[in-house]
Amino acid sequence: MLPIKLGDEQDKHFNNSSSPIPETPKLLGGLKQSRTDLRVVELFAGAGGMGLGFLMAGNQDYGFKIIHSAEINPIYLSSLNKHHKSLIHNSSNQLDSCCPTDLEPIDLTKSVGRSTVQEAVKQARGVDILIGGTPCQGFSQSNRASWHPENSYNKLVDIFVQCAVELAPKVILLELVQGILWTPKASKGKNRKVTVVDYISNKLTDAGYILFPTVLDAAWYGVPQHRNRFFLLALHKDLGYKAEDFSEWGAFPLPTHGSLGKSAYVTVGDAIADLPVIGNGENRVVQEYNQPTDEQLESNLFLRQMREMSLRGVIEGHIVSKQADYVIDRYSYIPQGGNWQNIRDMMNNYADIERTHSNIYRRLRFDEPSITIGNYRKSMIVHPEQNRGLSLREATRLQSLPDWFTFCGSTDDSKTGGIMHKQQQLANAVSFLLTLAIAKYILAL
Repeated sequence: MLPIKLGDEQDKHFNNSSSPIPETPKLLGGLKQSRTDLRVVELFAGAGGMGLGFLMAGNQDYGFKIIHSAEINPIYLSSLNKHHKSLIHNSSNQLDSCCPTDLEPIDLTKSVGRSTVQEAVKQARGVDILIGGTPCQGFSQSNRASWHPENSYNKLVDIFVQCAVELAPKVILLELVQGILWTPKASKGKNRKVTVVDYISNKLTDAGYILFPTVLDAAWYGVPQHRNRFFLLALHKDLGYKAEDFSEWGAFPLPTHGSLGKSAYVTVGDAIADLPVIGNGENRVVQEYNQPTDEQLESNLFLRQMREMSLRGVIEGHIVSKQADYVIDRYSYIPQGGNWQNIRDMMNNYADIERTHSNIYRRLRFDEPSITIGNYRKSMIVHPEQNRGLSLREATRLQSLPDWFTFCGSTDDSKTGGIMHKQQQLANAVSFLLTLAIAKYILAL
């Protein structure tokens, strides 16, 4: 298996070491030498959180252009098209031609779907960077019923690798849950010593790439959430880099927050304390909003980033799933930082209480980053002070997605329902500020 330190292992390693975090190596900037925009293809795009980091990473001299985004789910694709149109309409960063609109669903498991991507690459005269994160159900041990090598979702990694080899970009960025590190590769020979990561490594190394695998915590990059995810950055040898050009941190940006960075972690309070008080089952999609003052935004960089390009005095998506009265009653007995163990005697509807995950009925703390935001409705994550579940907007902020970034609940923009669809899109999203940091570093690479 490739040598990989998990996020908390890296944290402890550099905290306990007498050596400082290594300096950034000499960056060659090879891709920027011939043109001002780098061509990106996005696979398994979802609502577009990962691609957003690349679109927003450019500057007046260089930037990224998404030439195609591939997604099969028509509802998720509606969100993606909506975001691309919003960027084109509202951005001051000359993004009018930097992302596609009116995309149609694409099934990458079919040759016709992959041909659509290949045609887009041909029209753009090549691709520089391939990004994506396949659905994680088969790798996530938080979903015990689905974790299995033969889970059909796991085969989508094979599709991603196949596309990478066929398209031959200079840079590849793959994001997945940590479970990929120990999930064996399904095989007819039942060779359980070969993991999915081993399979990816062998294929991409043979194709001429130098690999940098790691696990990053989104909180290290200004996201108000501890979210450990596996990332694989692959650089083609033609770029001129060698593995020894980089420190043990690899070809990733150094942390900016927490004990490894220069800034304090962004907390739940920093992220959501400005949002209006609401009740259980709040369903007003658009609400009046007491906009923070310019002085407040100046002192809270995260909040300033969240409010950019958003309408003043309005908040959208601050909605909450309706939960039963007995659930709301349980919430009232849980302190900040507490969970189901604080109400063990009330959990009489659980057959085996000891198998309950520690983040079930978790009430967040205002003074620290959030726990990982998955499907927060199923986990019943609780607001730090109000006795209700998180709102969609609060959870979206904790993913560091800006306030103008909204989710479609159906394929028709005029319909505003489908909160479960919106919650699942959010759970699948890559934290924007983490992707932004990586994209800026790739631009320098």
